[in-house]
Amino acid sequence: MTNNLSFHQTISGSLRSNVDVDSWEKVQNDYQNGAFASSIRNCINYINPNIEKNFANPERTEYNVPHGSVIVNVKITETEFAVSAPFLDIKNAKQIPVLRQVAQLNFTPLMLSHIDLEGEQLYFRFSCPLDACEPYKIYDVLREICINADNYDDEFILKFNAAHIQEPKIYHYTQEQKDNIWNTVQQYIKEAFEIYEQLENKRLNAYLWDLLVITLLKIDYFCAPQGNIRSEIDKAINNLNSKDDYYQKLNGGKEYLKKLQNYDKTKFENDLYKIDIFVPYKYRTTLESVRNAFKKSYETADNEIKAKDFIGATFTLEYSIFNFLYGNNLDDSMANILTSALQNSSGKPIQEASQVLYDAVKKIMTTDDFITPISAPVKQEQETDKKEKKGFFSKLFS
Repeated sequence: MTNNLSFHQTISGSLRSNVDVDSWEKVQNDYQNGAFASSIRNCINYINPNIEKNFANPERTEYNVPHGSVIVNVKITETEFAVSAPFLDIKNAKQIPVLRQVAQLNFTPLMLSHIDLEGEQLYFRFSCPLDACEPYKIYDVLREICINADNYDDEFILKFNAAHIQEPKIYHYTQEQKDNIWNTVQQYIKEAFEIYEQLENKRLNAYLWDLLVITLLKIDYFCAPQGNIRSEIDKAINNLNSKDDYYQKLNGGKEYLKKLQNYDKTKFENDLYKIDIFVPYKYRTTLESVRNAFKKSYETADNEIKAKDFIGATFTLEYSIFNFLYGNNLDDSMANILTSALQNSSGKPIQEASQVLYDAVKKIMTTDDFITPISAPVKQEQETDKKEKKGFFSKLFS
């Protein structure tokens, strides 16, 4: 391997979070002062200030917010906070397997909300008295319902013949954009297999895992696919990060890339679209959490460059960057430093590429120009943390 992997900027837009960090203090103060309804409203404003403008009634007692394939209904009465989200219609589904899996979901991963059967339709639900609406709990409830309702619908539809209760609101890419995504994904996979063969022939097997997982993370970063493609990519990444035998993981990663390479183009394009987001899938970050996430890879790459292991340093830094983008939103200033380095190192000689990437991470690790106010909820990411698994079966069995 003499040159670095290729890289293309995401077509999904800014990596910035819509979270209004300045409003969290007001959320907490309202709750502590007994203004429980106001605390809930401001928690929603914390998630995204535009939600109230676009999806609340004039009294701000009811919100109907689209998120992926569901509409999340939030009601605030004088005594109670309640959330519901229509999930799936199981009239024509394999009902016994569906209900078994729903029972499992209600046990785990759902911790606060639950799924109810109403007639032949499934709903996510949660309710509690206003004075029990502690801000962190309200945020976690909304996130749990949003993420899981959108996460599991595709698998239930595919495996059990369930159906959406309402048609999802999605925004398709243009055909030109779809063609660009398809061609770029095919380029990434072809390149990965060529380099995989080179590394294998030189018995540099320690780098094979990095190559596979970076390729999958690049695809996710580039086009943020939805539907079954998203489920499959997440499962493939989770399998590569499992505790299985090293070569078993490599074989699984290669098999999925081959499957993606041979995908029917029309079927692939059906999962290329954008969705409305209520609670973001990815975590908001601070400078502190970014530095915590990159600390180990920064130190490792420094040692690898000193030892003239430029492939190792390049892969260490690229994996760290793509893995972080996989699970987190970033302020534009930090995102631009990292993605510019990925762009400037794309296809470059491996020694040059390693230095470009190292300099970018070093700038973030040693420069204080990117400080973001520390607020909550924010996840202090470690390098090995991953975005929530998409699929039901991958959560249970991976």
